Amino acid sequence: MSKSKNRNKKLNIAIAISSFFPSIGGAQVTAHNLASYLEENKHQVIMIISWKNWRKIKNKKFPYKIIPMLPGHQSLFGKKYFGKIYNFIMNKYLYFLQKKYKFDVWQSFGTYPMGISLSKFLHTKNIIHIMRTVGYDIQKNKDVEYGYRFDIKKEKLITQWAHKCTKAIALSESVIQDLLDIGVKRDQIEIIPCGVDLIRFNSFNPDTNIIREKYNLPKNKFLYICVGRNHPKKGFSYLVDAFNNLKINNLLDDKHLLIIGDNVKNLKMKINKLKLSNHITLIDELGIDDNDDFNVPSKSLIELYKSSDACVFPSLIETFAMINIEAMASHIPVISTDAPGCRESIVENFDGLLSKPADPEDLSNKLIQICSSSKLRTKLIDNGIISVSNKYDWKVIGKQFEDLYQREISKKELNF
Repeated sequence: MSKSKNRNKKLNIAIAISSFFPSIGGAQVTAHNLASYLEENKHQVIMIISWKNWRKIKNKKFPYKIIPMLPGHQSLFGKKYFGKIYNFIMNKYLYFLQKKYKFDVWQSFGTYPMGISLSKFLHTKNIIHIMRTVGYDIQKNKDVEYGYRFDIKKEKLITQWAHKCTKAIALSESVIQDLLDIGVKRDQIEIIPCGVDLIRFNSFNPDTNIIREKYNLPKNKFLYICVGRNHPKKGFSYLVDAFNNLKINNLLDDKHLLIIGDNVKNLKMKINKLKLSNHITLIDELGIDDNDDFNVPSKSLIELYKSSDACVFPSLIETFAMINIEAMASHIPVISTDAPGCRESIVENFDGLLSKPADPEDLSNKLIQICSSSKLRTKLIDNGIISVSNKYDWKVIGKQFEDLYQREISKKELNF
């Protein structure tokens, strides 16, 4: 088959991910967007998800077909005795799926457990396996107790099997060393970042006053928005400290902070102690709107982005800071941190600002800087739109995945 013809070949693709909708995170959003993009480009996609997630959404409509992974994948995989039996049954199930759907490519999300499950099954079968990291599966940070690899048993399985994939996708330069540490070779690694659906973001033009009134947010203050689950690695506590610095220096009267995400209510005690409750609003994770048909981010979240004046994402470590590019897509300036996975999505003082990680004083200075200069905000917004359009729109990201699949198919056919 010629190279040009091969690039147009319609593929059968398995996308396997342990945790999927209704859970919401960067991996789930990417898997959904990828599958939707591939289906739109006439490939056949089967999404293989955990039994638990499948039971919750099996009657929902998607552009692609969803089927369940065997029950107990997360809890039984890797167990000393039951794990061997489970692995045997798992291989039989994967063999059944391969025979039924004749997949050209298996795309896994996460090194553990999905990536190594597929590597164990596929590495001797001359079937392409692309493994994409998600964060906690590959990165380690002792300061915030973050990462599967602190578990000795999981680390052993990851280092034993992850490198047997065909290609490993790193979301940013920061993840390359983590992949090298588990035995993946440099020529196996491809960098493909997260992406956003610009058409979806551009389809909403909310009335800021109405949205702020809906969530009881001040209409006449500079509003910072912060999004993400409340985990120590996200740095939300430092953001609260930065707001406290503003209060101490009498610079808070015209500013307000909105934090949205799972478990953000756990910040309430600290906020009350610092007497910041009138200056910080907490909203639990918004999830997916009932009428959104699993389009993500939700309409509600996009409207809140667009009704804010700036985004702040003070994370200490990410594989890729998706919040940063969602802010750019919402036409608001963004402040993040000079930390792994965050700095790769921002060019300092071009399309965003970077603060020192875990440094409330520096972060408070950045909060003041972006609030006090409309000229700076305009520059960051305009350049952010260019960056997200050229580098992070799903039309760009989806094609990178598609091209990778086709390249590996070409290599396989040439070597066959």
